Amino acid sequence: MAITVVNFYDYRNIHCGKTQEVWEEIVKKVGDGEKLFIVTLNSQIFIRAQKDFTYARSIKKSNFIIPDGAGIVWALKKHCRIHTDRITGIDTMLHLCYESTRKNWSVFLLGTKYEIIKKAAANLKALNVNVVGYHHGYFKDNNEVREQIEKLKPDLVFVAMGIPRQEEWIVNNMDLPFKLAMAVGGSIDVIAGAKRRAPIWMQKLQLEWLYRWLSEPIKRSRVPIELTKFFFKVILDGRKNISICSKSNPSSN
Repeated sequence: MAITVVNFYDYRNIHCGKTQEVWEEIVKKVGDGEKLFIVTLNSQIFIRAQKDFTYARSIKKSNFIIPDGAGIVWALKKHCRIHTDRITGIDTMLHLCYESTRKNWSVFLLGTKYEIIKKAAANLKALNVNVVGYHHGYFKDNNEVREQIEKLKPDLVFVAMGIPRQEEWIVNNMDLPFKLAMAVGGSIDVIAGAKRRAPIWMQKLQLEWLYRWLSEPIKRSRVPIELTKFFFKVILDGRKNISICSKSNPSSN
């Protein structure tokens, strides 16, 4: 079954379809030697990019976007008539780590606190993932990180420094010798066991955002506001006949 590639507002290369098929497309592209910058688009990222030109420019440089947020999936269905799975960042990261054990790909982790990144690396190594290196996200000298990656030449780099820093870091370091770089937000904290993921029933109802907000109401105080802004923007733009989306040439596995 073909994957539908959608242009949503100013963002190109949103890959829609069944989760497994999108994952297979990522693995195929990496295997074919195409260097990927993966963004996990949700309504919070969308709204942040609306008011931050530099961040928006970074998102637009991604050549593979997946519909992570429930709001994005809803908007694609409503205005683009595209039915797609919600393809989460953490599940995509874990799948790529699994694939790395089959294809002998090496992994590098970047971001969060030292204790957390170290534990995440240990947990992935326990699953036979070849984690060749890691670095915390509180560095001041980017050259230190660059030198480490240049030396190790990892195939997959997962960056967890929060928005907008993680996407901007990837854009500014695409010249480094890796095959794929992916912004993964809080995924590494979950893999390390520092944070819990939403219960399965909330995941199925696409309410992970609610669980994260309830878990950290002060830190994530703007989440409900941003979700509301996103909802009304999409609704109003649709009524104004503003061009929201178009289909690109579909890719197939």
